[in-house]
Amino acid sequence: MEVYVNGRFRPLDDPALPARDRGFLSGEAVYESVKVAERRALFLDSHLERLAASAGALGFEAGWGADELSPVLARLLDAAGLDDALARLYLTLGPAGDPPTRIVWVEPLPPHAAGDTAPWRLVRHPERLVPYRPDVKHTSRLAHALARRRAKAAGADDALLLHADGWVLEGTASNVFFFEADTLHTPETGCGVLPGITRDLVLELAPSCGFKTVEGRYPVEVLAAADEVFLTFTSAGVRPVASIDGRELAGGAPGPRTARIGEAYEARVAETLAHTPPLG
Repeated sequence: MEVYVNGRFRPLDDPALPARDRGFLSGEAVYESVKVAERRALFLDSHLERLAASAGALGFEAGWGADELSPVLARLLDAAGLDDALARLYLTLGPAGDPPTRIVWVEPLPPHAAGDTAPWRLVRHPERLVPYRPDVKHTSRLAHALARRRAKAAGADDALLLHADGWVLEGTASNVFFFEADTLHTPETGCGVLPGITRDLVLELAPSCGFKTVEGRYPVEVLAAADEVFLTFTSAGVRPVASIDGRELAGGAPGPRTARIGEAYEARVAETLAHTPPLG
């Protein structure tokens, strides 16, 4: 397998990254994860737009156009022997005085995105958070990594993150939705959550499925009492939640409303892939 670093392809286990890169020294870096299916990059333009916006928010101009990135991804897929993958795109501020560092690699899809459809079990993370620049997809994710590790150690699939003021934020790499009857709720971006690309698509699709959408600030007790709960993320789309802190949700998982959202999402994915050329 290979990695692309600043215009060169190198072995993935020997990337030769600058030791003084500020992305590693001080977390001045942004990233995107892009799902590749049948050698087609799903919603690539949306990911590249957000990557450029994140870089701009940190004060440096760097990024890719789809035409430039496509042959890079094609070569990486060939080297890895993959048609379905998760592409990782990283932009760092680079060493002081040097241009930004650009890094790309591909890896096999994780189990939850490669056929494992089991509902997830969540546990509340005991430490409350005050997210810094949640509008930016930056690499300073220590709190998320520790929360995920703790949840896994407790036998759960992921952690449910809460704001210092008590309201629900997100999963460690996902947005959270829940149903009250036929109203679909999700935490508003202003309370400290990343505006996920899959999140935005679900909000777009929900009215066509017969659901009203509301974005707000919700205490965890509201979520625990919800009819149905699901997560959204790039790698696996819509993932139903079976339990929170060991308590099974009343509506089951997947509930009928979540299933309807999931079907609409998969239909949009299929439509998008049909109109997306293969990488290369």
